[in-house]
Amino acid sequence: MSLRVAILINLLLVVHKADSKKGVKCGGILSSSSGNISSPNFPGMYPYNVECVWLIVVAEGSSIMLTFHHFELEYHATCSYDYIKIYNGIAEDEGNHLGTFCGDISPPQFTSSWNVMSIIFRSDRHVAHKGFTVGYRKDMCGGVLTGLSGVISSPGYPQEYSNNADCSWTIHVSNTTVVSLVFLDFKLENNEGCNFDFVALFDGPTITHRHLGNYCGGDTPPKTVTTSNQLLVVFKSDFNIGGRGFKAYYYSGECQQVLSSLSDNITSPHYPNIYPNNINCHWTINLTAGYRVKLFFPFMELEDRNSLTDGCDYDSVAVYDGDSQTDSLMGSWCGREQPPTIISKSNKLLVVLSTDRNVAHRGFTGSYVGVVPVNISCTRSEFSILIPQQSLPELDRESIYLGDPSCAAQLTATSYKILARFQNCGTAGQKRRNITVLVNILYIDFSDGKKQNMQEYEVQCDAQRKIATVAIISIEERQRQAERARLQAEMLAMTGAAAEAEPPDPSDIVFIAICVLAVILMVIAIIWLVLL
Repeated sequence: MSLRVAILINLLLVVHKADSKKGVKCGGILSSSSGNISSPNFPGMYPYNVECVWLIVVAEGSSIMLTFHHFELEYHATCSYDYIKIYNGIAEDEGNHLGTFCGDISPPQFTSSWNVMSIIFRSDRHVAHKGFTVGYRKDMCGGVLTGLSGVISSPGYPQEYSNNADCSWTIHVSNTTVVSLVFLDFKLENNEGCNFDFVALFDGPTITHRHLGNYCGGDTPPKTVTTSNQLLVVFKSDFNIGGRGFKAYYYSGECQQVLSSLSDNITSPHYPNIYPNNINCHWTINLTAGYRVKLFFPFMELEDRNSLTDGCDYDSVAVYDGDSQTDSLMGSWCGREQPPTIISKSNKLLVVLSTDRNVAHRGFTGSYVGVVPVNISCTRSEFSILIPQQSLPELDRESIYLGDPSCAAQLTATSYKILARFQNCGTAGQKRRNITVLVNILYIDFSDGKKQNMQEYEVQCDAQRKIATVAIISIEERQRQAERARLQAEMLAMTGAAAEAEPPDPSDIVFIAICVLAVILMVIAIIWLVLL
């Protein structure tokens, strides 16, 4: 048992003793394979102003199922008076919070994703009801799963599953999303028709909903996506011949997305609030062939690195150069680290958020943009720009221009082409790292009449060495450039004002005085000569 659990158990014992002194006995640590929990005095009225904490701890590797048999607390719209809080793990970690409940509507069944579950009951100083009673059981084969993501496996996996098993898992996620199910391992008894041992999937919470398929043998079932926010998974085995069984991940739509638009934003679940514990969320960016993906993270706040290994062993964001975790890892970050700007080598990028069972923070925000493949070269006098036509199949040539719309691209058999001399299209010389380069902006207008969407690429040419480069300008970079320009303008204005207000140089006054004196002396000399 972990140190954190041991500490919490000690605290619970202290609370339990304190409550006993007040005459109210509630809360405690429950470690048997099954049992019941009820509010103080049930089925009588529960006392005022009490707080009870129950910690259910079963064998490592097991799970816990909660089933409420009676539920009647004081009602409040946000459950601010009397309430029950349920945690998938240790109560002190908000990332484990499964829900807060009050009133007379019984909470749903809950199945933990590990071997610890917490229940907190609190009443205030006014209004009391009969309270609640709830049963729990260890190692349930099946259950109701409500997390953003989770794991389902056959009994005893990866050991051979038992005969005559009959398990049902109902996955119930947010009303605004769907459920995705991906099998990682699958080995059942094989027979034609899958009538002996099988996994059956239904697009809803019962077997009366649309049947999505029966699977057996050693072939991994395809990825399944529901049309609603619920999925029923049924596993049955007969009286003989078994197998290793199966293991599958499920994801809610909030925790697994496929993004295909040219630019978009992603955030950790519940951002800017604390993300849940024990999740594994995937964002797959899949753009049109020929594009690359440019990704950056404006904000990141996860659990810090492991102080012993210096690795992101607890919570992390990882980025893969493709659409699978078997593709090249481009980096993994945690804490308050600021990842560098990431550019994929192909048109796909995978972002994975993994969190452990305790300690959670606000998460992250990310933004990406599809980078058009621009081939650029230059001579001592002109830019040459080529963009494959297949990368921009729906754009008119007038939507692609250098500097201003009068320098629009020409359409060849395979490409959009721009050939522009430096004295045209607004090209200007700039100092970059003590080298004079020719700079311009390539515009690609994806606007559709409803939404403005203009991509900008800075093109550069070192004419002396005939070296050309191109880089997309993100919205954030454009804002930074505008801010720098504003600050420079303010500095110039302040410098000009200071110059106007600057007092005259004393040396100038002395020079003018000498000139005036010389003129006076000359006039006196002339008058003296006349009088002589």
